[in-house]
Amino acid sequence: MVELPDPASGTPDGGAPSAVVRAGFAMALGLLAAILFVSARTQPVTAHERLGARVELAELIRAEQARAAELQRRVDELGGEVDTFERAGPGDDEQRALQERIEEMAAPAGLTPVRGPGLVVSLNDSPNAPEPGTDANDLVIHEQDLHAVINALWTGGAEAMSVNGERVLTTTAVRCVGSVLLVHGRTYSPPYVIHAIGDDDLLENALRRDPAVERFAAAARVFQLGFTVTKDDALELPGYQGTAALRIARPAGAP
Repeated sequence: MVELPDPASGTPDGGAPSAVVRAGFAMALGLLAAILFVSARTQPVTAHERLGARVELAELIRAEQARAAELQRRVDELGGEVDTFERAGPGDDEQRALQERIEEMAAPAGLTPVRGPGLVVSLNDSPNAPEPGTDANDLVIHEQDLHAVINALWTGGAEAMSVNGERVLTTTAVRCVGSVLLVHGRTYSPPYVIHAIGDDDLLENALRRDPAVERFAAAARVFQLGFTVTKDDALELPGYQGTAALRIARPAGAP
């Protein structure tokens, strides 16, 4: 008959007490648990698990960019066909009058390239790193800063304007998305460079007198934001390439 050890008296052969056995058993369990934990933590993680939805988002962006490029190619083809039809012949008197009216309106509408004197205004983020307890937003250019400068230039009599080479109209929406600027569906990083054609003295005075621009200039001095204004006698601005149709406006007095 096999004799079982008495927990109170130790092992049958008088060896180590059962408390030591229990301690060793607990230690072995702890070691096994530690091995399993380390093994679970060191299991390889796939790139898809780490990136998750970002991979799908990047693929979606690439697909939409390819679609936009194809649509732009088609727009260019149709534009070429329209130009061909316009050059095909003089047409009747009514058609010629209509074409002349279109050409007269194209330049004020911003649809044609323009050249002339004006101002170049540059806005840039501060090169400084945010210090503890300060707001990092004080060190970057915001859309309200751009709005202040653009609106002041329009008020000063700007005849044409562009932002980072993108021709803007009076109806153009300039928006900041995160740390980039969004204009006509395209994104731009700072510095943001505004070209404005017009009387450079009047434009400069308009910037100097505008209260919103004055507040921005004060913030630029405090936080070392980039803000420069220079004159240029030969600015060249591209024509606006998108659609200028208004989708929500209606004539005054209309129901």
